[in-house]
Amino acid sequence: MHHQILVSRWLIVVLMVMLNACSSAGRAPEMPIGDTGPPEGEIEAPQWPLPVGNVQLNRPASSAEVELLDVALVVFDPGLPDDPSVMSKRGIFPVIRKAEARYLPVVLRHTLIAAGTWGVVRVLPEPDQTAQLLVTGEIIHSDGVQLVVQIKAIDAAGRIWLDRLYVDRAQASDYPVAPDGDPFADLHRQIANDLVVVRGQLGKQLLQRIADVSLIRYAASLSPEAFGDYLHEDQGSYSLARLPAEGDPMLGRVQRIRNQEHLFIDTVDEQYANLYEEMTATYHLWRQYGREQTIYKEQYQQRLSERDPQGQRGSFAAMQQTYNAFKWSKVQVQDLEELAVGFSTEVSPTAMEVSGQVFKLSGSLETQYAEWRRILRSIFALETGLNDPPNTP
Repeated sequence: MHHQILVSRWLIVVLMVMLNACSSAGRAPEMPIGDTGPPEGEIEAPQWPLPVGNVQLNRPASSAEVELLDVALVVFDPGLPDDPSVMSKRGIFPVIRKAEARYLPVVLRHTLIAAGTWGVVRVLPEPDQTAQLLVTGEIIHSDGVQLVVQIKAIDAAGRIWLDRLYVDRAQASDYPVAPDGDPFADLHRQIANDLVVVRGQLGKQLLQRIADVSLIRYAASLSPEAFGDYLHEDQGSYSLARLPAEGDPMLGRVQRIRNQEHLFIDTVDEQYANLYEEMTATYHLWRQYGREQTIYKEQYQQRLSERDPQGQRGSFAAMQQTYNAFKWSKVQVQDLEELAVGFSTEVSPTAMEVSGQVFKLSGSLETQYAEWRRILRSIFALETGLNDPPNTP
């Protein structure tokens, strides 16, 4: 009965659109599934670079002689427009886009690990400006046909490795998605390859210097008075004035606190990995639907532009196809929204131990991360007798 009522309502809407179209000569009917222009604030498609194409992941024969920098991938900026009406017009579901922002860094992490040319690769809830290599991203466009992301990578010395737009276009053969596959795997492989190219231009000695700067910047964030003089900073670029003596006890405390912070991040990584596993199957279906929907819109607009504006404007087959797509989309949106909302609101509390004390953290991962960093800095201040360090990003 509910299905029959829904069909009846849908047919009434379609008939009203057709009647309205007949009363307005020369005007094409509106698409029931959105327009074709880019969202407000989004880069026009013609300005996007060409898609990356088919990309093979570069795996050096041996990385034994290379300094393996650790990589911190920050949860992406979802790139949501400020105006809610724009999101509605474009069919952007904020809760899904926010889940994508957590999902995509995990895919990139898997790709970097597969390359075998990096140290520890972690996904962070918030940026760590003292990371050896910090990678941030923003989702510019995502609809199952095209994925467009802005990627920036900067090392601890303030050197920008990447700051560019990446575009990938899925093909019909990418769907249904194969196990362990991804329609936009080429994009992630291209990012990984570009990072390797930059790293290869720096040399082992400079890479070691980046790791040293990273540690001293972290130390200075804990105790500016003890470690601030070890660094030179000039408009966002950092260099070492000198290093602490080998076996410096204060630096030993810094490394212990940093290891505790990394232990928490490893716990966070597990939750991001769980999101990835739970979301993958439904997300791939959503992407497949998005591709079919986008292709259908493009073909629909093409048919409108080619036929006589006074001629037939619709058919039962076209209406049925549109209704089926609409009905199917509602199911997929509900499934994916449930997954995304569950991840946002049901993050597990985390118990962490340091200096013989157990701390229970709750709230979002971002909140837990900020609280754990605050606790570690307070412990460092108590152990050293120094003032609490300023809040650091």
